[in-house]
Amino acid sequence: MKKILVIHYSQTGQLTEVLKALTQPLTLAGVQVDHLPITPVTPYPFPWSRMGFFGVFPESVNGDPVPLLPAAAPSSNYDLIIFGYTIWYLNPSIPANSFLRQADPALFRNTPVLTVIGARNMWVHAQEKVRKMLKGLGGIPVGNIVAEDRASNMVSLVTIIRWMFWGKKEAFFLFPPAGIREADIASNARFAPEILARLESRNWDGFNKKILQLGSAQIKPALLILEKRALVLFGKYRSFMLAKVATDPTSRDKRVRIFSVALPIGAFILSPITALTTFLVSIFRRKAIQREVDELLSY
Repeated sequence: MKKILVIHYSQTGQLTEVLKALTQPLTLAGVQVDHLPITPVTPYPFPWSRMGFFGVFPESVNGDPVPLLPAAAPSSNYDLIIFGYTIWYLNPSIPANSFLRQADPALFRNTPVLTVIGARNMWVHAQEKVRKMLKGLGGIPVGNIVAEDRASNMVSLVTIIRWMFWGKKEAFFLFPPAGIREADIASNARFAPEILARLESRNWDGFNKKILQLGSAQIKPALLILEKRALVLFGKYRSFMLAKVATDPTSRDKRVRIFSVALPIGAFILSPITALTTFLVSIFRRKAIQREVDELLSY
């Protein structure tokens, strides 16, 4: 019997549904699918409070780990590991990052690993970090599946804030439901036949190319440029938040409050301008950016 281990952390439960849609056909085909949930010692609440949401920014950006509850895989010698994670401030969520930093390399050694991301729209930097950590643990990244919110950047910004802070996911006024569409979640079952074929053949060469043809991941050049710019700013914001902590421990909370107002306002005001400039850059540097996109999508 072929064995798959699914490792993931999902604060909202949405990523859990994505992984369920992906693995259910495999279970029905006779594959043993085990689960190893990532559980922080101190849970992250949902919905978030304002200070809670913005307060994890410095650690998210810097990749600082938190303690996790002890957990062991139900079995060993898996044929495939599926590592599912979400994005916090353009980085792997703190629980997902913490797991990879604390994981026993024996779990991953020489094992194919398929990453599955639940994201709003920007995930490239996070995936490159995860890919590097998986390789460092001895895993063999073979592909990546991204389940995204398909609403436009500004629309999804409104709906995600409403969902994260008030737990309201449903559509309202002219806005669609927050997060990944139900149909898109269910459609992840389309990758199962290719996974099953590779489990049987034990040959993962060209697997990612096959699932890319099924729409496993897409990188929009304009968003790639925007993500790079945002990463630079996020580093500066983190430095601002922590600049005076050594001499004034209360300064962090004060600066988090400033950030919690400045970031949403800045996003709404600057996004249209930034969208235009990044779009123009993506046109003038089309060939170079396309080469970069192709490299980022290759496994």
